[in-house]
Amino acid sequence: MESCRVRDEIRIAARTGGQMDDLWRLLHGLAAMTASSSGEMLRRDPDLAVREAIDTTTALAKAGIAPGWPSGILRAAPAGQPLLLADEYGSRYALLAPFAWGEGDPHWYCWDIDRCTGDRVVHAAVFASPEDALAEWRAAVGTHAAPASTQPAPCDQATARDLLDPLCRSDLLGALLLGNESQQLIAEHFRLRQRARALCESFTAAPEPKPQQDLNPIIDDFAAWLSDRDDHTPEREDIATFADTWSDLSGPGYFACSPHRIEHTVSLVADGYIKKYAEAVLDLLPQWVEWCIERTGLTGEPAERARQAAAINRWDGSDSMDLRRTE
Repeated sequence: MESCRVRDEIRIAARTGGQMDDLWRLLHGLAAMTASSSGEMLRRDPDLAVREAIDTTTALAKAGIAPGWPSGILRAAPAGQPLLLADEYGSRYALLAPFAWGEGDPHWYCWDIDRCTGDRVVHAAVFASPEDALAEWRAAVGTHAAPASTQPAPCDQATARDLLDPLCRSDLLGALLLGNESQQLIAEHFRLRQRARALCESFTAAPEPKPQQDLNPIIDDFAAWLSDRDDHTPEREDIATFADTWSDLSGPGYFACSPHRIEHTVSLVADGYIKKYAEAVLDLLPQWVEWCIERTGLTGEPAERARQAAAINRWDGSDSMDLRRTE
């Protein structure tokens, strides 16, 4: 880990009379931007940088070196209520929160969270103001999924906790990278988790356990809706497969039907089932999207984009997609 290399460089500099101040600032920076942990991260424990800083201070003191730098680890703390802005589909969010170093002026941290593919942070960074953060988020989202509101709204603790929950877990899987992240997101990998945990730990309301979603009412509702519009009644198993696949992609906003979510759902079904079964499941896609449009009240151009995505991605019975059952 980087902190181990910095620690070694500091100790070498101490023995050779080299410059240690810049190295020490780097080690403190690594410690300040990593999240506290109870140790579940095993060998990639994010507390390692903190321990390295403390151990290095102790080692230098034993060697008779009294550094002129502080030995404590200072982390930015939440400094106010978070704000939230969502796109028109309700599946991509900008979650912003103010943080401050001690009594200094606050800065803003922004998590860009895409729930179309499963609660993924696709960007995160520090900003001088919420206006700067939202300007960058709007540019990243683009005109194809414009914000549902012009201004962010105060974000309640339950919603913020739900959006940041994957970042607050200390399991090994939660820290793994997929391989397609931008360099900037990789650079923020530890800080975005530390800031998320710091924010959630500042909340006064205790988290409520999440009930497991019951898809049966959703399956029944869609089947009844479909029977009123189509003489063909699909197999309940096909509807259940589609409902379950759609459920895996997002927490709140089950009926959100962005083109991105539609495309990803098609990929999951196509990659997960043999051709005959995938064809039956994906044949429901246009009706499913229309049903979601009605449930969300989506209108205008966003609704048309969703319909077009469903029409383009609908299974056409060809062999152009490599369909296989994933065991």
